Amino acid sequence: MSNTTTASVSRRVAMGAGWVVAWRLATRNLGLLSTLVLVRLLQPSDFGLIALATGFIDAVDALSDICVQDALVRVPVVDRDLYDTGFGLSVLRGVLTAALIAALAWPIGDFFADRRLAVVMLALSAGILISAFENIGTVHFRRELAFRKEFDMRLRSRIASVAITIVVAVVWPSYWALVAGILVNRTARLIQSYTMSPYRPRITLRAWRRIIGFSLWTWAQAMLIQVRDRSDSVVIGRLLGATQVGIFAVGFELGTLANTEIIEPLNRALFSGFASLHASNKDLGGMFLNAVGLGLLLVLPVGMGISMVADPLVRLILGAKWVAAVPVVQIMAVAVGMTMLTSASATLLNVIGRLGPVFSVMAASTGVRVLLLLALVPTVGLPGAAAAIIAATVMDLVLFLWLTLPRIDVSLRRLGSCVLRPAIATLSMVLLLWHLGMAWTPGAGQNPVQLGLDIGIRSGLGAICYAIVLASAWILAGRPDGAERHVLSMLHGVWERLARRRR
Repeated sequence: MSNTTTASVSRRVAMGAGWVVAWRLATRNLGLLSTLVLVRLLQPSDFGLIALATGFIDAVDALSDICVQDALVRVPVVDRDLYDTGFGLSVLRGVLTAALIAALAWPIGDFFADRRLAVVMLALSAGILISAFENIGTVHFRRELAFRKEFDMRLRSRIASVAITIVVAVVWPSYWALVAGILVNRTARLIQSYTMSPYRPRITLRAWRRIIGFSLWTWAQAMLIQVRDRSDSVVIGRLLGATQVGIFAVGFELGTLANTEIIEPLNRALFSGFASLHASNKDLGGMFLNAVGLGLLLVLPVGMGISMVADPLVRLILGAKWVAAVPVVQIMAVAVGMTMLTSASATLLNVIGRLGPVFSVMAASTGVRVLLLLALVPTVGLPGAAAAIIAATVMDLVLFLWLTLPRIDVSLRRLGSCVLRPAIATLSMVLLLWHLGMAWTPGAGQNPVQLGLDIGIRSGLGAICYAIVLASAWILAGRPDGAERHVLSMLHGVWERLARRRR
């Protein structure tokens, strides 16, 4: 594939990531709207019942996920046998998962002494069965990097779900309104999967051997991720108590916002982009550098910015009683740059079939993470837990780059060239705010208006400094192809579309 084609795929990946981010923003806003209405119509016990039921169901659903769609995305050439086998595996998995949930419903209801829980779980198990029959042909959207279609399908389903939930809650103020919304969302996605894709699948397992190897490795990775992510709560809860678990969980979520809102959407699009280039045996190295450059251009200033304004941010969003989470936010937010590099490397290795080494690195870093948690939490507390995670992330970074860079013919010097400009701009931002006494300092004020103004001033100054230094560094470097040019190209495209609409 020529450099032009590689650049074209890179632009499509960037646009795809934009659509995934847009979906996240849309679903958060729709969820907020739904919550604001429903809290006035339903009782807290209704929300608690559904949260308990969906917690069990989501756990079983995640544990049984064998990532069939990812397997089909990475296959260079797909045929009807592969698509139909993917559909057959999805149906089989859905039937077994729904049956397991249904079998557990009454015992779980009896355990919690709430028969309503059993009935709700039975109803929601039907949703798992509905989703199992979604048209496997929609995988083509991801293979072709057509994330706009995925966005449309998900958004329409979510809007229908919110609308039905609110209508049912008005007519019948009960937890069944929430159940209805969940089932409508799954049903709407099922219907749209057949209206938006012309493919009509058949149930078969004829080509299962061509899928199951990748699926089992990704399932094993998912299980390891569950162990890794749960280890923090287990160790902190055992050594420091439930209150500290809550503080750490909230601080961790806030500190890793750049990861969940930028890196994860980018990786979803990146998987398809890597698969597209790998199918043609083309320039994966260029694609990797473009993706890392774009990701770091966005997450470095965001992560460091969250870290520097952690105190007023926590006070504004969570309240003064959560100030113990500030050190966790400050430490975790700094690590997003490393997370970008490790996640992009792991995604690429999975696409090219190096799933075993990815699992081995994850297993090793998980072990180190647990050992460091056990060593640091008793003596340092929550900052020690955050430091343990950072240390394990550094280990991930070193090992994943060691595995990845030689396979795509990328030197550390080339990697450093795409990291350098965002790093210099971020460092300049940090030095400016530090000099002004606005970095890692307590919030100026106590009420929400004062705290919001403080955050706005710090963020505004930081963003202006970052943009000026980044643009200057890019111009001085001769305006090379890279993340900056991709961003300008996307902004230009958005501006042109807005201009056409005004006419």
